[in-house]
Amino acid sequence: MMTRVRCARNPIGLGATLLVLWLGACTDVAGVDAARQLMDLDREFASATAERGAEGWASYFASDGRMYQRVGIVSGREAIEDAMAPAFADPNRMLRWEPDSAFVAASGDLGYTLGRWRLVQRGAGGSDTVLARGNYVTIWELQDDGSWKVALDIGNDEE
Repeated sequence: MMTRVRCARNPIGLGATLLVLWLGACTDVAGVDAARQLMDLDREFASATAERGAEGWASYFASDGRMYQRVGIVSGREAIEDAMAPAFADPNRMLRWEPDSAFVAASGDLGYTLGRWRLVQRGAGGSDTVLARGNYVTIWELQDDGSWKVALDIGNDEE
């Protein structure tokens, strides 16, 4: 499956694209099960975020995980939860995403998921309005306890 990544006018996007291409070259057949595991984990991440907001979001990050935002980089699980709290303050505004592919390095300790996200506002009549949408790459790192945690999350807005 070929994934199109757009990185025009976005130096972070270029760096993420190069990392994605490098990691993709490292994927072997044994990594297929691990890649499926990351796809499932990314979906669990989305469900936890939908249910618990900023706390659910931050709970999937490594203690030293990073998140790129429009205004800079947020480092550490606690700082990430604090940074995301305003985004989840309105219960009618929801961040939704779905991974479309995942890859794991041959070493088995680093992987990434790619997908599309959308920010949705629920209206009074129950209808949803999409406020924004875009693409993301989430880089996962295998922890000492055998769990996968987000090491880096990067998203961009669709134009």
